[in-house]
Amino acid sequence: MNNRRTFLKLLTLLLVVAFVLAGFTPAKPATAQMGMKFGAIIKTEANEYWQAMKKGYEFAAARYGVTVDVGSVPSEADTAQQLALLESWLGRGYDALLVSPITPLNLNSALAAATKSGIPVINVDELIPADAAREAGIDIALRIASNNYQAGQLAGDWVLTNIPAGSKVAILEGLAGNVSGQNRRDGFADTVKDKMNLVASQPADWDRAKALNVATNILQANPDLAAIYACNDTMALGAAEAVAAAGLTGKVAIIGTDAVPEALEAVKAGRMAGTVAQFPYEIGVLAVENAIKLKEGRPIPTKIDAPIKLITAANIDKPVQPTPDPKIPALKFGAIIKTEANEYWQAMKKGYEFAAKRYGVTVDVGSVPSEADTAQQLALLETWVGNGYDALLVSPITPANLNSGLAAATKAGIPIINVDEIIPVDAAREAGIDIAQRIASNNYQAGQLAGDWVLANIAAGSKVAILEGLAGNVSGQNRRDGFADTVKGKMNLVASQPADWDRAKALNVATNILQANPDLAAIYACNDTMALGAAEAVAAAGLTGKVAIIGTDAIPEALEAIKAGRMTGTVAQYPYEIGVLAVENAIKLKEGRPIPSRIDAPIRLLVASSIQ
Repeated sequence: MNNRRTFLKLLTLLLVVAFVLAGFTPAKPATAQMGMKFGAIIKTEANEYWQAMKKGYEFAAARYGVTVDVGSVPSEADTAQQLALLESWLGRGYDALLVSPITPLNLNSALAAATKSGIPVINVDELIPADAAREAGIDIALRIASNNYQAGQLAGDWVLTNIPAGSKVAILEGLAGNVSGQNRRDGFADTVKDKMNLVASQPADWDRAKALNVATNILQANPDLAAIYACNDTMALGAAEAVAAAGLTGKVAIIGTDAVPEALEAVKAGRMAGTVAQFPYEIGVLAVENAIKLKEGRPIPTKIDAPIKLITAANIDKPVQPTPDPKIPALKFGAIIKTEANEYWQAMKKGYEFAAKRYGVTVDVGSVPSEADTAQQLALLETWVGNGYDALLVSPITPANLNSGLAAATKAGIPIINVDEIIPVDAAREAGIDIAQRIASNNYQAGQLAGDWVLANIAAGSKVAILEGLAGNVSGQNRRDGFADTVKGKMNLVASQPADWDRAKALNVATNILQANPDLAAIYACNDTMALGAAEAVAAAGLTGKVAIIGTDAIPEALEAIKAGRMTGTVAQYPYEIGVLAVENAIKLKEGRPIPSRIDAPIRLLVASSIQ
């Protein structure tokens, strides 16, 4: 009898683990999700940016067989009218609201009412700060917007690829204190750091005339300047005038941001090298895709950096925003995982198979016997390069073992999506690999999720502690920082100490922390092994149920500890959904559409109520 009980207990736990790893598996294999209805509020159709987003919503509705009602107001001054519109929509029975507030605050009261009514909210383009949302009582399932730091990175990547190392470059910044301008500047500067000679980074206040003057002065001091990155196109056009006046057109590369019509004409004429474009159409599509997953009860990312793209002479004759047929074409993708001996990769394979069935495409999934078989995985990839795949979706065993095969794929013109085991940008560039997209879990966000739970459930000012991983381990550092940054100024972080991913060491470290802080309210452990050690320390101190313990990884024993009340929660990853995301973006790639350069895969904090 005891053996039977043990077996049933183990079987139950394995089913829970399978659910966590795979995520919810939707029943419908077709693209149509009949009956789903979403409300999308944009700013104003008087602006072509929002017109494009509306078209994206309409395309997604047609492609996925859902209803999307799009509402707007006459101008971006009509904040009260936009709020009234949203209030009138709360009783319409929408499965989710996709909202672009005119300001980060003007819709907050209605969005709080939506949250109270249980209507999921996706925040699009104009982002509501996390603190403001929390204070207003708004649950935001997902935020989607362009990433200005990445815009600067794209410009920097072009410079590294096309300008000799060590050349002189300069930046024209926006208004002092403007966050988007600072992020664009930093993205460029960080990318070219130690590889180019950044001789100037000066504000031109988004102004064309001022940019002309600033660029003129920089050129006079540096007549051998090779490139200028301007944080918007208005300044880029001013810089182009300065370069022309100096007789240096074609010798000084100028890259702007925004892809305004005059900048695109300047790129065509050779007065500018490029401009970074945003894609509101694709933002609308992303919002609908994720609203569908929300309705199906599936995990989605908490934040998506919308696609941006550097437009240059090489691609300016192609449509900046292709508008494909709603019917998905017949496509064939090759997906290489690590090994099916591991349930994590089994789940990803199931995600690939589900996506193939739902979207009507072919996905061949290949693997090797174990994670020691790096050479065998490379040999598999090499045989696939000539198979006629429309894209390759690859999870290398190490960040470097597939590089030669991927370089051959790039040379053959096969798009690559890098999944889970990420190849560093510098390594890919040096190997000659073009990676269209990287998809992986975000460890900083894992720490944030744990911190968000603490803020929502523990009294402000309470004592909390962190158990860190091995010193120097990047994933552990990111988890630690995500938690610490989230609770900073709101909780009393009394300790943040390494326990080296080890259970016994975590027991000792947590014991010492508890002895020094018997009123400790919560411990965040950067993996579940340490969380289980902390749970032992808390139990030994007679504090089980009084000290919240949150781990990361959702391993079976941690899930069992949550069910038994010895742990509060653990942050889970979803390889099944990673596979689905890779296929969705491979389809867009083949259709010639822009996709995000990176997607942070969904993660979720699992607590007792979500694993029972």
